[in-house]
Amino acid sequence: MTPAPASTGLDWDDLRIALAIAESGTLSGAAISLHISHPTLSRRLQRMERRLGTRLFERMPIGLRPTTAGEEVRELALRLRDDIAALERHIGGRDEGNVGTVRLTAPDAVSEYLLPNVLRTLCSTHPQLQIDLLVSNDVLPLARRTADIALRVTSKPAESLRGRQVGAVAMAVYASRQLLPRDRQALPGAPWIGFDASLACSGPGVWLARNVPESAVRFRANTLLGAAQAVKSGIGFGVLPCFVGQSLAGVDQVGEPISELSQPLWLLMHADTASIPRVRAASAALAAEIKKASGLLTGYGSSERDQAAQHA
Repeated sequence: MTPAPASTGLDWDDLRIALAIAESGTLSGAAISLHISHPTLSRRLQRMERRLGTRLFERMPIGLRPTTAGEEVRELALRLRDDIAALERHIGGRDEGNVGTVRLTAPDAVSEYLLPNVLRTLCSTHPQLQIDLLVSNDVLPLARRTADIALRVTSKPAESLRGRQVGAVAMAVYASRQLLPRDRQALPGAPWIGFDASLACSGPGVWLARNVPESAVRFRANTLLGAAQAVKSGIGFGVLPCFVGQSLAGVDQVGEPISELSQPLWLLMHADTASIPRVRAASAALAAEIKKASGLLTGYGSSERDQAAQHA
């Protein structure tokens, strides 16, 4: 028998054929179970044996009996068949029910100050869901399945995405109480927190450039998280999303939210994943919980920090 070329090998169809023959003991019985003709099955067995360079079955008067090699192939095929069946049971129907992993992406400030309580409730009410949070200020491409759901602060979401506006992110001036006079107004000549890099061209960066003298900017940050910590530490006044400023201990809002800086908060999904039940379930739960935080988003609600102080 000519040895098989080194580049060839068994595939699942080969293993299925060997297993069917071993279980039925005859070519005719295996052909019936596999729904193929007897001659076709015979040819495929012969090709398999030629590729392997060994006989898999001995021809006996009562049928076919596996050789030592055939028994090894049968055992492998049986293990794979059982593993495949177990895998199908394990993952089968995941997309038909609210079970499995949902990948969520959100900017750092949203992830740090808005989502913790939202996700705590979601994980409590939907224990069958596993949430993977991808913190990124970049616009991750949902089309590449980097994430299933994206929370984005934008006035122009991509038209290729499905979703809903789940709130409006207001921004206001905040300062540490140690910097604030009794009337809670920003003082002329007070130090300010500015923005660097891409945030310098953002709405808050433009507003600061128009309303705050360059000489008053004592510190610059390239992220909202950096600006928030600078405000909290008392370095200066700063423009922050209201849900961030209201979450900072020892920090107060200065004046009303700045109307021109308000931006919609969108919950977005790619069309291919929007219909998956677990993604729909996570999306609905996220939208409901974020709606409950509308006071924090708009700057007209009390934070948990204030509520705790009132009940202390």
